[in-house]
Amino acid sequence: MSFNSFTIDLHGQTTDEATATILNALFSFEQDEYLEYFDIITGNGTGALKFVAENLLIEEKYSFSYLNNNHSVIRVYKKWY
Repeated sequence: MSFNSFTIDLHGQTTDEATATILNALFSFEQDEYLEYFDIITGNGTGALKFVAENLLIEEKYSFSYLNNNHSVIRVYKKWY
C-alpha cells in the first residue's frame, strides 16, 4: 500500500514563519486529493513551534497524532466533511 504524503520541517523558524509554513502546507494538502496525510517536524527546542502547530491544527479542525514519544513529529490527517 502506497501513501502519498509530504513533510515540513519547522526547525530554525520563528513562530510567525512556522505559522505561514503550516498554513501554506494545509492549503496544498487540501488541494491535492491524492495526499492522505503530511508530517510536521517541530523538534524539541523551547516547545514554541510545537505549541503553534498544535493550536493551529486545532483551530483549523484537523485531526493529528504524534509519531514519537516527545511529540516533536506531528502527523496531520485530512478533514472529514
